[in-house]
Amino acid sequence: MRRAPRADSVAGLLRRLPLAVLLAMGVWLAVRPFYNPALVWVTQGVARLLEYPRATVITVDGSYAIIGRSDLRVDSGRLKYSLTQIHFNLVPFLALCLAFQGALKGGGWRRVAGATGILAVSHVFTLLLQVKAFFAFNLGPWSAAHYSNLERDLIGGARYFFDIPVTFALPLLLWVAAYPDRVLALLGLAAEEQAEV
Repeated sequence: MRRAPRADSVAGLLRRLPLAVLLAMGVWLAVRPFYNPALVWVTQGVARLLEYPRATVITVDGSYAIIGRSDLRVDSGRLKYSLTQIHFNLVPFLALCLAFQGALKGGGWRRVAGATGILAVSHVFTLLLQVKAFFAFNLGPWSAAHYSNLERDLIGGARYFFDIPVTFALPLLLWVAAYPDRVLALLGLAAEEQAEV
């Protein structure tokens, strides 16, 4: 007779992961129609706080953000940027959390909510850097007149940092931060620490 895997074993986690992915996907799809306008609104507010004149305009078009400036000609160009690629990392984060048995019990929901808040802040920074990169690189003579080479280098580097490492690594890091004891036990590191003491 086969034994059921421990609650925090790798086998148990892998067994629950497909259902957790479906649940996380469902949450993401349900929240997305409300989250997209909120993300755009907050990012536009932050962008306008950091600039003079306050001319950044970001609107929502389905699952895209339309980025432009109100102080340029109407035909000066706009950027259509996918919001899905910014906030899809919510799915793996929630899936990993929900794959733990009883992950939301006790104070678990607070840890998940706090980590989700940090993820949301990273989404604002990611969209803000897309806005700044569009202004610094894609508006021709206007960009050259308003951004130095150093500013362009810094904005470009920060944009790629948020596009790749932050987008893909942050969900995993937040999962570990939300459940450090359980993740360490899952990896077999907690047992080694206790054995050494």
